[in-house]
Amino acid sequence: MVNRKKDTRNAVPGKMLALGIAGVVAVLLFWSYSGAVAEGMDWHRMSEMKVIAPDFVESDMANARRVPDFTALDRFGNKVRLSQFSSVDLLVVNIWSEGCPVCREEVPELTEMDRRIGDLGSAALITIAVAEKWEDVANYFPKGTDLRVLFDPDDKIGKGIFGTVKYPETFILDKQRRIRARFDGKRPWYSEPMFDYLETFM
Repeated sequence: MVNRKKDTRNAVPGKMLALGIAGVVAVLLFWSYSGAVAEGMDWHRMSEMKVIAPDFVESDMANARRVPDFTALDRFGNKVRLSQFSSVDLLVVNIWSEGCPVCREEVPELTEMDRRIGDLGSAALITIAVAEKWEDVANYFPKGTDLRVLFDPDDKIGKGIFGTVKYPETFILDKQRRIRARFDGKRPWYSEPMFDYLETFM
């Protein structure tokens, strides 16, 4: 009986070829996956930017409307003037109304935004409530909140000065207290895209 040994002369090149093909496939799969992830991230970023997009942006500074000085009472009954924020380069003014469900929903976001807005530099947030007094809206806020709330019971500031037509509305004011942007409705105030956007005004 003849003992035949298996011919292995082509085994090594064949194995190398198989490994090479597997490597190419792995690289193609990796790049395909990376591209999908990148596209997903771009889509997510675009979605975030769409959510935070303002409803109005003033691009012509010659026509930008300046907000005149005004006075309102805070929760402690103290008179607060807009001019008291003259040292602030960027002022975010949120105008809301008692009994507005959406306004209430955005209080946690605004509270977090207020805690962090100083990270942008010379920036501040004030909220103006179309309500009589703090006791009427205190249950909207977490206990111990430092969020600055001013009261405009007759809507003389909201409608009379800012031209607010629905609540909530939020305005971005620059150093000269010109209205640079306006947001209608609720936004993710405490978010990276929002802070990135606000930083463009600094």
